[in-house]
Amino acid sequence: MLMGVFAVVYIFRHDAEGVYSFRWLTVDGTIFTTVLTAIAVIVNIIEFKQYTELTKTFVYLIRLSSAVTEGIIFLVVMISQLPFFEDHMHILRPDMLFMHIIIPVLTIVSFIYNDSPIGKFHFMMVFAGNAFALLYAVIVVSLIATGLISREMVPYFFLDIRQTSIIFVLGSALIIFCIGTVLCYVLVELNRRIYWRTLSIKE
Repeated sequence: MLMGVFAVVYIFRHDAEGVYSFRWLTVDGTIFTTVLTAIAVIVNIIEFKQYTELTKTFVYLIRLSSAVTEGIIFLVVMISQLPFFEDHMHILRPDMLFMHIIIPVLTIVSFIYNDSPIGKFHFMMVFAGNAFALLYAVIVVSLIATGLISREMVPYFFLDIRQTSIIFVLGSALIIFCIGTVLCYVLVELNRRIYWRTLSIKE
């Protein structure tokens, strides 16, 4: 949580873009993960103090959602570092390193090793896992289409519906949805298998 707060505050002060900082999936995803982590911690503290389970499914799904979101962010930044791309993200800057590498990796590892499974992979988990990325895409595309985000401020070219086409944007969204779905399946299965293997070793 502290890394998330630090990274967001740092980018606001360093880039001085005001509300335009929210146009990036990385910034919004970091805020999303930080808030969901805080909610999960609060729920876990309440459960610990009251010796009761409040809502295992809810906590699991919000943790899955943040893990998938961070997985998408991590994959995008790794792809952007490939040599055939002209522009590379400055991932060694403190806030960028936290938001693109450390927080995504820690979120994914924490989900896989710490969360108690709620059963085998189910398609409803896909909607939980992809919810944030899809909501982000809908909001940003709407802001671009209505002109509230200028051409210079468009965060990702594949969302620029004014310069490309609705088919291209929908195709890009479908690709991201497929990536999120694969991540969702892999994370759920890894979590389930590692949890039961760890449990059997303890017994």
